[in-house]
Amino acid sequence: MAPGKRIFARNRIYAELSASMQEHIAERTEELMAEGMTRKEAEQAARREFGNVALIEQRSREVWQWGFPESLWADLKFACRHMVRSPRFTLVATVTLAIGIGAQTAMYSVVHAVLIDPFPYRGAMRMVHLHLYDKEPFPQDLALNGAQFAEFEKSPALDGAIAEDVYTMALTSGELPEQLQVGRLSPNAFAYFGVPAELGRGFAPADSPRVAVLSYGFWKSHYAGSADAVGEPLELDRKIYTIVGVMPPRFAWLGSDVYVPLPYSADPSHIANVYARLRAGMSDTTAEQALEPMLDQFAKQTPGNFPQRFKVHLVHMNEVAIGRFRGVLVILFLSVSCLLLLACVNVAILLLARGEARLGEIAMRKALGAPRRRIVAQLLTESVLLSLAGGCLGVFLAYGGVRLVRHFLVQLPTLFPPEANIALNLPVLAFSLAVATLTGTLSGLWPAIRISRAELRCAADAGTQRLAGKRGTQGVHGLLLASQSAIAILLLACSGATVSRLSQLLHEALGFDPENLASVNLVLREGSHDRWADRIAYYEQIRQAVASDPNVVSAAIGSLPPTILDATPVSIPALQAATGEAVAEQVSSEYFSTLRIPLLNGRVWSAAETSHAARLALVSESMRRRYWPNSNPIGQTLVLNNGRALGTEWKLVAPGDDQRFLVIGIVGDTPNQGLEEPVSPAVYIPYTMTPYDGFDVVFRARGDAAGLLHSIKEDVYRVDAGQAVGAAVTAADLLDGSLGRDRFVASLFTAFALLGLAFAISGLYCTQSFLVTHRTRELGIRLALGARRWNIVHLVTKTACFAVMSGAVIGLALDFALGRVFADWTGGDSRNPEMLGAILLILLAASALASIAPAASAIRVAPMEALRME
Repeated sequence: MAPGKRIFARNRIYAELSASMQEHIAERTEELMAEGMTRKEAEQAARREFGNVALIEQRSREVWQWGFPESLWADLKFACRHMVRSPRFTLVATVTLAIGIGAQTAMYSVVHAVLIDPFPYRGAMRMVHLHLYDKEPFPQDLALNGAQFAEFEKSPALDGAIAEDVYTMALTSGELPEQLQVGRLSPNAFAYFGVPAELGRGFAPADSPRVAVLSYGFWKSHYAGSADAVGEPLELDRKIYTIVGVMPPRFAWLGSDVYVPLPYSADPSHIANVYARLRAGMSDTTAEQALEPMLDQFAKQTPGNFPQRFKVHLVHMNEVAIGRFRGVLVILFLSVSCLLLLACVNVAILLLARGEARLGEIAMRKALGAPRRRIVAQLLTESVLLSLAGGCLGVFLAYGGVRLVRHFLVQLPTLFPPEANIALNLPVLAFSLAVATLTGTLSGLWPAIRISRAELRCAADAGTQRLAGKRGTQGVHGLLLASQSAIAILLLACSGATVSRLSQLLHEALGFDPENLASVNLVLREGSHDRWADRIAYYEQIRQAVASDPNVVSAAIGSLPPTILDATPVSIPALQAATGEAVAEQVSSEYFSTLRIPLLNGRVWSAAETSHAARLALVSESMRRRYWPNSNPIGQTLVLNNGRALGTEWKLVAPGDDQRFLVIGIVGDTPNQGLEEPVSPAVYIPYTMTPYDGFDVVFRARGDAAGLLHSIKEDVYRVDAGQAVGAAVTAADLLDGSLGRDRFVASLFTAFALLGLAFAISGLYCTQSFLVTHRTRELGIRLALGARRWNIVHLVTKTACFAVMSGAVIGLALDFALGRVFADWTGGDSRNPEMLGAILLILLAASALASIAPAASAIRVAPMEALRME
């Protein structure tokens, strides 16, 4: 270091000593003098304590190398001045980054709420559901009686367990009974969850069975959020319960309205489902191996509650709640990350263009002795400041985005846990700050490094415009444009696939008429109508009461499509090799006329036949095609459920246990696996075979079906004053719910794709405009020497066109490589050739439009004005 520079740096360091430091040195000097030192000795000792001379020398060298302590503040002030002097550049860059950061933050809010922190329960990520697998394709939930649960809870593999079931009860304190979902939990449940009550408390071991805890939503809707609700009576099924507490908004276990103690008893046949929390550090495999001997012993005690041969499998709570939606969220998060990357590339193009225009300034700085790292630091400070400004604006955009996403997801309660709180919380804001900083670094690092290489001779060329046409600069711009095009192609392909799938589902043949069609659910009071004949007569009374309503066209017992139904084993004795699975739906004879499902052949059973437990069946057209492709199934016999009566463990069944059914007709297909999956073969049998404790009444109204709920409640009340009726669900609502996930995914992908295309086109426009502006002199000379306008257009656009085409090829290759993963997670086909051809045309057309204005500017250059610019 030159002596003059070293002295200057040292003087600046000494000047940085604050007045308070000088005061401390003076005080310490006085103390040392009191101990017997001379003033000179005391002052030197005090200075050594507060500022060693060697350290000052080292600090002076560091400061000259890296800049003075106030260099960062100076960089920030310089960056702010540059942003103010270039308002259009600042606005474009900030808005671009704000859109990318805002979309990323909004999507991360969903991922954080649904995947990372979905539940408010203690140790939620260790809470598991226990499935028992045997040779059947569908698992059986673990259910234990009271004695078994007490032993299970003490397992060393577990950090706690609860027993639960959910039941429908009637709120009988109003004018008409109201159907409520009641969660029955073991007394230790609220201590297990570790969630404090909003008001009052949870269950205590000494509580009587007649206490109740309200959910937050029920408390708000029925008690207007009054604190006086605690201690009030609550009448359920004509029995009085005392309210002891209200849970907070995020407590939504079982989706219940009310929670009451589980009435476990010494009866070994009284069982309930079990949830558990693994001990910290315990793997799933180790826990399964530790629990299997205990469960094998339980199976020997109560063989009817367990499969004959089974393996236990632990399923974490979030997997049960989210399932396939996890993959959708992951791929959406990756897509929005691509959008943010596009924004970074776009800003990098802008920074590179502005940096090329500042090469003279950068070269002058280097000529005056500024080291390269200081120049990089200055340029990075400018880009990070831009990104932080974009991040602040992005947070406001993310707030609106989160509200929009939440509006979508609220309509899809089956896709994510109701406990999830999708909001801009502290972890999300911290993520947003980190993303903004990283974005500024990514978008500014390459331009800063490249621009800092400016040669000293560039200072002499500060007034020229030759640098923009350098091959290296064009190559960098081409690489950035190619990356933008590749990402845009990927986003457009994903968007096209999801939109195409949604369109296909919207135009799918339903096989029934959904107009003015709805259903209501009814659940019997526990222990009522426990004889088969009595229950059948009661159900028919309810159906006739609904059908006799003057605003109802017809009513039937059965489920409303497109409900997802489980399959059951089916075999056909006449076709010895024909065994498989089919959906067995239990319906009344009026079901087909009410839903307007076409009868293709044969007949429907009569009420007299079903009242005498006649074992008759209708098969769907898909069932006929699978098992009788070249023959008529009418008159054939089929066997359901391997010959065992459905629900013999806990339901009433028709007299006899014969599961052989005579096929008497063929009906059209209806969606029985939702709209997203192909229709499964279906068998329709009379609902009287297994009259469950709850049933649905499907009805077709003369007008608005949902508006008939109160009238139907009154109809049922006249039959049974204690029977509650659930909410009316219309076929249109079910169809919208089945399409909800696809609508959500298609909407987000389309938004991401359009923004990505806009970013790619704006990047192309900025690059072309920059090249034209900084090659004005060259273009003017070419025109003066007789160059044709077409040659000028070709010169200006050829590099960009090659970059866009190269990026499109790379994007198509990536799409083909990742298309199968995308199809598995979303169901859309992103590799459709026709769709990809259309996307390629869209990108090329948009690129051509983005190049028109710069090309027009290039051919309008006046040669004399261009020559005078020097």
